[in-house]
Amino acid sequence: MNERQNAPSKMNSANVLPRVVWDTTFTRRNQTGTHIYTQNLYRALKATGRVALQEIHNARTYKIIPPASNLWWLARGLERELTAQAPDLFHAAAYLGPRRAPCPMIVNVFDVAALTYPQFHDWKWRAYTRFIVPQTARRAAAVITLTEHARGAIVRAYQLAPERVHIVAPGIGAEFQPLANVDALARLRARYGLSKDFLLHLGEANRRKNIPTLIAAFAQLRADFPQLRLALAGPQIPTAAAVTQAIRAYGVENAIIRLGYVPQADVPLLYASARAFVYASKMEGFGMPPLEALACGVPVVAAPNPPMPEVLGDAVCWAADDSPTALANAVRRTLMDETLVAQLREKGIARARRFTWERAAQTTLQIYANLLQSQRMGARA
Repeated sequence: MNERQNAPSKMNSANVLPRVVWDTTFTRRNQTGTHIYTQNLYRALKATGRVALQEIHNARTYKIIPPASNLWWLARGLERELTAQAPDLFHAAAYLGPRRAPCPMIVNVFDVAALTYPQFHDWKWRAYTRFIVPQTARRAAAVITLTEHARGAIVRAYQLAPERVHIVAPGIGAEFQPLANVDALARLRARYGLSKDFLLHLGEANRRKNIPTLIAAFAQLRADFPQLRLALAGPQIPTAAAVTQAIRAYGVENAIIRLGYVPQADVPLLYASARAFVYASKMEGFGMPPLEALACGVPVVAAPNPPMPEVLGDAVCWAADDSPTALANAVRRTLMDETLVAQLREKGIARARRFTWERAAQTTLQIYANLLQSQRMGARA
């Protein structure tokens, strides 16, 4: 069930590291943003050598009906495991924690989107966010989120004291950087059947990503740029009914390449190969793909929905809104204005450099230290 480490459990000398147990049960289900964030933050924390980390998860998740297994883990299994481990701190990696914990709890709450945009989420997650996530957040000694926008939404939705909610922005991996290897880029394009003249979107095929609107915008661009192609990468893209319907409705079957899941090793090259990266999402917890694209020196066009302006600043070409015409107009500017593209490249690379996993780890360690200090002071009182 866990990866045990032979680390001391008490902080009785300067040489003893605080023990922090992470529950990754609810981040192991997919390879999208939540999983990537928690995995990288965990690794960055471990690399500091300033904390003894231990990962646990519900090993029964896939053996019985998942919702029942989740509830069992939250109600009984996790609490038992924490009592046995007796850590100094407990970190719930994504949204959900136990009814009781034997130590201070930190929980990552990335957004409250299921409350504000319930139409984009299934009934199970809506139930979790309405009944279980609020209880976890209120019991937590600290809540970690990604942006100021998310912080304000969490404070309002769960009626938390603002000082209990902390921002730990994600980092950009070192693999995301400007790439000038012409041969490597050509090999990647050949492998995926791409020309040099294509736009890129990377993301899941869910409704909030607004992919049909992006396809409508692309259809408008085709009149002026008949050789232009649109590559759609991400899980379920090839089989998504809404994507298929939009492609047929706008008559662009021969101009759109549905790549589906792309291995992480290929993603930086894919970004670097594109004329521009386009993101029409209606809502995000953070929005990693456009920031990764910036790090690779690719001009980005984005819809100005929160929290994207907070994350991307002035380093992208903003559409006026998330309508097809607004997106098409913004993309057109990046395709026709070389001076603008050069400015976007420079600003984008500089913007992306602000976000590092080392910084995320240091911010998290400070949260840990503050909680442990408060705990010691409370014990003395």
